[in-house]
Amino acid sequence: MTFTTRFFVLVGLGVVPLVLSALDPRLSLLGVVWNALLAALVLFDWVRAPRPETAVSARRVTDDALSVATTNDVGLRVRNETAGRLTATVRDEPPPEFALTSGERQADLRLAPFETATLSYAVTPPARGNFRFGDVYVRVSGPLGLVRRQGSVPAAAPTSVYPNLQAVGDYELMMRRAHLVKTGARRTRVVGAGREFAALRDYTPDDEFRVIDWKATARRGKVTSRTFESERSQDVLLLLDLGRLMRQEVAHTQKLDHVVSAALMLAHVAAGADDRVGLLTFADEARAWLPPRRGRAQPGEILQALYAARAEPIESDYRAAFRFLALRWRKRSLAVLFTDLADPESSAVLLAEIAQLAAAHLVVCVVERDPLLSARARQMPEAIPQVYEKAVADEVLADRRRALALLRRRGVLVVDAEPQELSAELVSRYLTVKNRSLL
Repeated sequence: MTFTTRFFVLVGLGVVPLVLSALDPRLSLLGVVWNALLAALVLFDWVRAPRPETAVSARRVTDDALSVATTNDVGLRVRNETAGRLTATVRDEPPPEFALTSGERQADLRLAPFETATLSYAVTPPARGNFRFGDVYVRVSGPLGLVRRQGSVPAAAPTSVYPNLQAVGDYELMMRRAHLVKTGARRTRVVGAGREFAALRDYTPDDEFRVIDWKATARRGKVTSRTFESERSQDVLLLLDLGRLMRQEVAHTQKLDHVVSAALMLAHVAAGADDRVGLLTFADEARAWLPPRRGRAQPGEILQALYAARAEPIESDYRAAFRFLALRWRKRSLAVLFTDLADPESSAVLLAEIAQLAAAHLVVCVVERDPLLSARARQMPEAIPQVYEKAVADEVLADRRRALALLRRRGVLVVDAEPQELSAELVSRYLTVKNRSLL
C-alpha cells in the first residue's frame, strides 16, 4: 500500500490543531478526532480499492523479433476489467539491458469501465540474443483517492533480438519504389557468349559451328544458331571474424553486431540479384559454414547462423580460416571479409595471410570506423588529458590507414565506414563489382 498526495495534505491539516493546542488546549481534541477519522477513511479506502491483479489486464505488443542497435516500438495495452472508473499508475518492465529511446514506460491512467488505453515507448537493444520482458506493475487508487493498492499483472515474456531486420525492410521498400532498378540489384538479361540459352536466330557467317542448333535447322529448313545469355550470377562468400577485436564497442554496441547487420543486408541483396551466397564464421577455428546457394531461403539460413554468433576473447586464426575455405570452396567468388584493424599485431597477421585468399577470390575487406576515435583525433585540446587522447587517437588512426593502404596494394577492395553507413557502403560496393563484372 502507498499513500497519495491527498492523504499527506489531509495529514498536514490534522497537524495544525495539534500545533495550535499550545494556545488553546481544546484544539488538541479536534486534532485527535481529525486524525482518527482520517485513519478510518484510509482503512475504508484501502478495503474498497480494487486488487490490481484482477482490476487490470495488460497485453504487450511488439514485433516477434526485435532488431539490434536500432529503435524498436513497444506498446502496452491496459484494460479496466471493472464496472467502475479506475485511476491507476502502470509501469512496464522491458529488459534492463535495453536503452529507453523515446516515450515513457510508466503512465498515470484514468479508465472508464472496460476501457482500454495504450502506453507506447521505444527501446534499443544493445546486443543480439534472448532477453525477457518482466511483469507489468500497477498501482490502483481507492475510491477516496487516499491510498493505492500495489501489485503486478502477469505479462513476462521472452523476446529475441536479431540483426537489424528493419534495414532489410527499408531495402525492400526501396526496391518496390524502383530506386535500385538501374543499379543492377535485379537480375539483368545480357545476350552474349555466356552459357544460358536465350533465343534462336538465323545463322550468320561470323557464327561458330558450335552454336548451330541442328534440330532447329532440320525443322526450319535453314541453318539456325542459338544465342546465349551472359552469366550474371556470381558467388558471394561472407567471412565473419569472431575474434576478440570484434568485442569492442562502437556506439554502445559491439562491432560484431554492426557487421552482422551489414552482412545480413548484403545476403538479402545478393539473393535478390540471383547470386549464390555462403557464410563462414571463424575465430581460432571455423565456427559455422554454409556453402553458397541460390534462393530466397538462403538469407534466412544465414540469419539463423548469425543469430547465435558471438565474439570470443581469443585471437583469430586467419590462416586456418582461409585454408578451411580453400578446402571446401574453390570456385572464384566475391569474398567479403568482416574484421577489424584496430590492433597493429592482428593487422600484421591479416596482411600476411590475405594474399592466400586474394589469389583465389576477389576480396572485399569490411572494417568499421569508430566515430568517437575520429572525434578525439579532430578535437582541439584544452587540457593535458585531451592532449594525450588526441595523440593516442592520431596514432591508432595512422596505423589503421597504413593497414588499409597495404590491403589496397594487395588488390583487396576496402569498405571503411561508420556504423550507420556500413550497410549502404557495402551494398554499393557489391553493386559496383556486379555491374562492372569485376569478378
